[in-house]
Amino acid sequence: MVGLIVVALVIDPISATERIFFVVALALGLVSDVFLMLPQDMFLAGLVAALFEHFAYIAGFRSREFHAALLTVGSVIAVVSIGFVLPTIYRSLKEKQPKLVWPVIAYVVVFVLMVASAGGTGSLVALIGALLFFYSDAVLAWNRFVGPLPGGRLTNIVLYHAGQAVLVLSLLS
Repeated sequence: MVGLIVVALVIDPISATERIFFVVALALGLVSDVFLMLPQDMFLAGLVAALFEHFAYIAGFRSREFHAALLTVGSVIAVVSIGFVLPTIYRSLKEKQPKLVWPVIAYVVVFVLMVASAGGTGSLVALIGALLFFYSDAVLAWNRFVGPLPGGRLTNIVLYHAGQAVLVLSLLS
């Protein structure tokens, strides 16, 4: 994540304003990562940091010209994807960790808005990065709340870092 922050700072972006918000988002992502890696359960703190990360990405995306068509595509993909995983995650959360149900749902709503906003930039690169990031969190949530997926941890890490890297590259397109 530190490397991605450096890359975001040294490239020549289409929008300097978007870059500022992306650097903030990446820093918040790093904070979230640290909370999730600590030996004690700091999941809620990590979730809150990631929530603000998504708000920063949304603000960055909104600094660009608006494109309704790709926003619609991103929204549909995100909502359909959530339809496949959220019901099972919700049931598991409700049974095992009911206090996390509403924070996780709020997080998912903001994440869907982030993916839609990435599409709203008109940049397919931004949308792909947001979707990779989105799917990494779906794998993380499934592993954490439902049960381990084969190769789930590695899949989560690869999708997460690929998504963040593609989002940084979207600063160029």
